[in-house]
Amino acid sequence: MTCLRRLKLFLLVPSIAGIWLAALAGGGLAHATPPPEDGIFDDTRALTPETRRQLAEELGKFRHDLKCDAWITATSFTSAGMTLRRQAQITRREWSGTRPAVLMAYDRASKGSAMSFAPEFWDRYPAAELVEIMQETRRILLDPKLTLDERMAMATRAWVDRLRGLERVRLKQSLWLQRGEKKFAMTVPAILAGGAVFAAMLGFISRRRSARAGRRFFFPDVQVGMRFGAPYGGGVTAEIKTKAGAQ
Repeated sequence: MTCLRRLKLFLLVPSIAGIWLAALAGGGLAHATPPPEDGIFDDTRALTPETRRQLAEELGKFRHDLKCDAWITATSFTSAGMTLRRQAQITRREWSGTRPAVLMAYDRASKGSAMSFAPEFWDRYPAAELVEIMQETRRILLDPKLTLDERMAMATRAWVDRLRGLERVRLKQSLWLQRGEKKFAMTVPAILAGGAVFAAMLGFISRRRSARAGRRFFFPDVQVGMRFGAPYGGGVTAEIKTKAGAQ
């Protein structure tokens, strides 16, 4: 009985160790590596120092202009049971938290690529545009005519430029809405005031017409004498004074 228990314990320890190692591996790149200061993680040495310097400057300006985080990762492997897309999502969340962020990931072993956008990007821009950016990035990274350094640089600049364009369109649209709202806010009171004046005039005219319609006019009774045997045949009906004492 004791030997059987020892055997079960011996078999259980490797299983627990395997689960623990799998959990560590599933943690991904973000748990093992802090966020890079220049926004670029490259353990494949795919980028030359000059290309990395240029991309770091462009990413810094992009982060400042769009008020978001931007990351690039180039790795030599992906954890077992973990897709590159899922790894990119986990890394973006670990490095950026709840801030708006975009991450481009490239795996040199599988030659796969993925992009992860924070939910705020899907709210800011049309989903179709973001999907096109992902497809274009993948196409550039798979281009065999270019070196990996060139592919990484071109792909990064492609999605940076596209997102900048989408942001310009969004700002213009919001500005047009603000201008339209201002015009509407200025026009509506004028229309309402004009309508009130017009309604008051119509009411005044209507009241005057009603008052006139209710009035009745009668000729005055004039006391005159008989003339040629006919009643009201003549007589003095008015007296006009032209000079003092004269009639």
